[in-house]
Amino acid sequence: MLCMNRITRGLKLSFLGLSAVALLQPAQQTGRKYGIGISLTGSEKGCPVFVSGVRKNSPAAQSGIRAGDLVVSVDGNAIKTLQEAAQLTTSTSASPVRLEMAREDEVYSVTVQREEFTTLLRNNGLKMLANGALVDANLTETETKYFLSVSSAVENAKDISTAFPGHYPANKELYYPGFEVFTWDAGTKVVVGGIEDGPAFREGIRWGDRIVAVNGVDPRKKTVMELESLLSSPKPTSMSIVVKRGNLKKTVTLELAKATDVLRDNRWQVVSGNLVPLWAPQKYRHCFE
Repeated sequence: MLCMNRITRGLKLSFLGLSAVALLQPAQQTGRKYGIGISLTGSEKGCPVFVSGVRKNSPAAQSGIRAGDLVVSVDGNAIKTLQEAAQLTTSTSASPVRLEMAREDEVYSVTVQREEFTTLLRNNGLKMLANGALVDANLTETETKYFLSVSSAVENAKDISTAFPGHYPANKELYYPGFEVFTWDAGTKVVVGGIEDGPAFREGIRWGDRIVAVNGVDPRKKTVMELESLLSSPKPTSMSIVVKRGNLKKTVTLELAKATDVLRDNRWQVVSGNLVPLWAPQKYRHCFE
């Protein structure tokens, strides 16, 4: 939901053809407002640049590009870095771009018509805020102000700690709501961090929601270990979570999900203790370690 340094998993991502965090805002500033609707991921290990996601109803989706495809070249320019791929697949105009891709060692070529980012976002029910965050298109003005205030607080917090860092518990056999937790200001601020497609998200909980109570327990001033214990269970169970979003207060009761199931539903797997996309070819799994 939000693409910022404290929220990403450590992979370098590119949304709608722009690199998250590093290139989103510069791309806007330089007027590169057209893309093809793909997310890209790369590393510093001399590994290829991959398509990590394809937006529905996007030009890329309509052209048959899939997550896991390797980007070989763009308009005849060999791709060696994520930055190159992000820059070459975006443009200041709605011009077509020719991509040479590889899938299971089979190379194919495709020409894709670029589309304006606002249209790509709108077709996926999203909009971009001034700080580069991608959020629900239906976010109200009040919710947007709250979202931005929490984003700024998280980014500037001096004593921030994270429960379930990377969105998942260390023990993937645990049952939990499907999000990480940020806490700062001596533990007095406790909010939902990166959230996956899981029980909490399906019940309407979102990034930045302040956690007021978990099964009637106040989560403030608790250690990371205590928070993780409060928000997880070794067996299936239901959980009541009270959250606030600005002045709006909401109580949800949900069934916790096993972390391994949430991983699978979000197209991740654990390889040698590392989160690796399900689409990652076996010979390139080391690129994600």
